[in-house]
Amino acid sequence: MRSTTRNKSIDEFVKEKFKSLKTNDKRYPFKVRYINLKPRNKSLSNTMIILNHSKDCFELSKKNKKSKDFYIEVQFNGLYQPSKQIESEVWKILSKMIKRFKAYSVDIACDFDDNLAVSKAREYEHANRFKKLKIDGEIHAYKTSIYVNSPKSKYYNLKRVLIYDKYEKQTYYHKEKLKPEFTRWKRLELRFRLKNKFLDCIESDVNEAFDFMQDYLRMIGIWHFNIEVILEQTKYLNNPRWAKVFKPYALAS
Repeated sequence: MRSTTRNKSIDEFVKEKFKSLKTNDKRYPFKVRYINLKPRNKSLSNTMIILNHSKDCFELSKKNKKSKDFYIEVQFNGLYQPSKQIESEVWKILSKMIKRFKAYSVDIACDFDDNLAVSKAREYEHANRFKKLKIDGEIHAYKTSIYVNSPKSKYYNLKRVLIYDKYEKQTYYHKEKLKPEFTRWKRLELRFRLKNKFLDCIESDVNEAFDFMQDYLRMIGIWHFNIEVILEQTKYLNNPRWAKVFKPYALAS
């Protein structure tokens, strides 16, 4: 395991991505380390992130009456990125992890084209969309993202809803050159809190995610919903011997 300060790109990503998980306990200081699953990798994809003394770890320790340093959080990020190649080795390692340890939460996302900008100026319009789906929660905008924290809805295990401008993020934050047809690229990301082991409950949670995504996309006039990628990912997790590389297709030549 390496300190993130040894990799400038990953260190910048981590400071931005995990600032909401940071704790200020002097006895148990927040610490982030990483393991590269791809040589010379400079992104959170193909990387295993290890967090010590995060807010979720403290919360879980308190709930189960354990010491603050009892739990360690391990994250696999960016398991499907059309602008990055995801190595098959990631699935092989992740498959072993979820079969041995309990998954705390999982993010399930879908990509789509949309003309409505994701910004503070458009926060009210996005809030109205969520209200139409009877999603109530703490809605706020941050840069090119709209968050719904602690949502209350018919989707029973839903912990957070996030919609953001994926084109903006990849182009200006990650400095990637994308094909022109991706300029309206948005991503809807749902976070579910899992009660049991991942493979024991993923089918019901995936169905909950599909219901939400289909309701959202139909509301904005999108009727085609492709689930091939998530079915392939689930297959890899069940049997990593089938795992193949996910190759990028969004980058401009």
